[in-house]
Amino acid sequence: MSGIFIAEARIRNYRCLRFVDVQLDPLTILIGQNNSGKTSILEALFAAIGFGQRGILNDDIYLAKSEITAPKDRPVTIDLLIRPTDDQGRTTDVFPSGSPWLELWGLGVVQDDNGHDLVAIRTQCKWNAVREEYATERRFLKDWQTDSTRWEESTPVERIPPVSAPQIEPFALYLLDAKRDIAEDIRTRSSFWHKMVAEHGLSQKDVERIEKELSSINENIVDSSEVLTHIQSHLREFHETLSCEENSIAVTPLARHLRDLSRGMDVVLSTRGAPPFPLHRQGMGTRSLGTLFTFWAYITWRQKDSSEAVHPMTALEEPETHLHPQAQRALFRQITKMPGQRIISTHSPYICGQAQIAQMRHFSKQGEETIVSRIDLGTGQTRLSDEDLRKIDRQVMNTRGDMLFARALVFFEGETEEQALPDFAEKHWRKHPNDLGYSFIGVQGSGNYLPFLRMAESFRIPWFIFSDGEQATVVAVNIALTAIGQNQIPNNARVVVLPNAKDFEEYIVCDASKEILLKAIIDHEAKTQQHRQALETEWSAKPNVLAAIVEKLKANKTQYGAIIGKILPVPTALEELFRKIDTELAPSQIMSPAP
Repeated sequence: MSGIFIAEARIRNYRCLRFVDVQLDPLTILIGQNNSGKTSILEALFAAIGFGQRGILNDDIYLAKSEITAPKDRPVTIDLLIRPTDDQGRTTDVFPSGSPWLELWGLGVVQDDNGHDLVAIRTQCKWNAVREEYATERRFLKDWQTDSTRWEESTPVERIPPVSAPQIEPFALYLLDAKRDIAEDIRTRSSFWHKMVAEHGLSQKDVERIEKELSSINENIVDSSEVLTHIQSHLREFHETLSCEENSIAVTPLARHLRDLSRGMDVVLSTRGAPPFPLHRQGMGTRSLGTLFTFWAYITWRQKDSSEAVHPMTALEEPETHLHPQAQRALFRQITKMPGQRIISTHSPYICGQAQIAQMRHFSKQGEETIVSRIDLGTGQTRLSDEDLRKIDRQVMNTRGDMLFARALVFFEGETEEQALPDFAEKHWRKHPNDLGYSFIGVQGSGNYLPFLRMAESFRIPWFIFSDGEQATVVAVNIALTAIGQNQIPNNARVVVLPNAKDFEEYIVCDASKEILLKAIIDHEAKTQQHRQALETEWSAKPNVLAAIVEKLKANKTQYGAIIGKILPVPTALEELFRKIDTELAPSQIMSPAP
């Protein structure tokens, strides 16, 4: 373990991040809709402690909706809290005696109100009127305000100079953006690839031996090639024009010096049953993976080769880019094995489905500002236990990771609703709910609402419940609502309960829908015209057709759930639910319901 842990980042006035605090884990997953600020977080951290930090430009300053340009007196501030850790990576109270971090940071190590060691580094970018650009300065802070609204009260440690590049370099952040491509890395002198291969690690004796062999191979290639021999004979006419010996020029098909060998390097990949091809001829998914694994090799080699403290910090933007679902799952398992702290921004439900809910940071927009949320652990008797978190991972993350990216969530109990409600919703909005960013999710039983509600409430995703009306179900829903601090039925505006203690099948089967549903059942079951006539006779003889239809629908939920929403008009209770969604979620952005 490295001996440190970056516990929190506070970002002020960087792009859409006017006032954002992010607690970090060993592995932190950034999720949320597009343009909610995930990439801005990564680039803000890179501006603060990035390997090869980029400067702050005018376009990086937070701009309010009412502003044309950002005022010059608005600085960008990025504060980082660093804590010491033990050999198992657990946060400790003090840096141990002899810690290389103590030597590196000196008086930059301070104590909090409880006497525990910390390091706080502030990166601040202010407008420099003389140079007409934003100038960056990094300083150690003498405290870390527990209340983040008082962050400005933290001031630099006196009597020590600004934080230097060597004091940042051992924990510098490496940012692998979504455009990563190993084919490009192999050609780029500043890439991780070239940082690795430029230092071949061979002894001088080995270098001389190999370069001698390369010269011999080059001569053999030229002597064996009539074309290359012909070219070389004409190139040797250089001596007629330039001041050089007649034999001073030679064609070298291969690099003669090891320092130049990397220019002709390539990586080849052979999939099962196929010949090997260089990576630059592979697809973008493979090339993206090549960059990731090259970087992994780089940081592990850097740890191995360094005699000083190193804390690898890696930021990955959309590691799932160009990969199919199984490859995304496999890649995430690989990322969990990488050393150091990792921060991932993703839109992949397959990656989220394997992560833990406690690792998630959900990004959303509230007006023009970004809001970052995490799972609410609660306090006292309502605090989530480790088993509660595991239950959320099992019941929510492992099955419905896509719900984390929804604009709104509609929860209900059964299989019939899961298939029918999206069709009813499309009739109401004349758009599929997915087009509006709404997810319809069956919780598989009235006792299972709480994990879903806890997640939605923590991540500020608007949620609604369409509940069966049986007494036991209403009690179960109320228990879940109380647990998250919400009003119970009937005083909760986000909950619609079916009337007369009915479940969904009982509610939709009535005199008005009887003939439509009966025809659908016979159409579905009839194999021949003769069979149809027999079914019609059988159904006409039933003493209670409505009860028989309900029984048929309940016994065959998966078969008829997909039919019901297409053949019936939108039920009144569902219209009420959809109107509640319209009211809360900016009705001006939603297509008017069908007449």
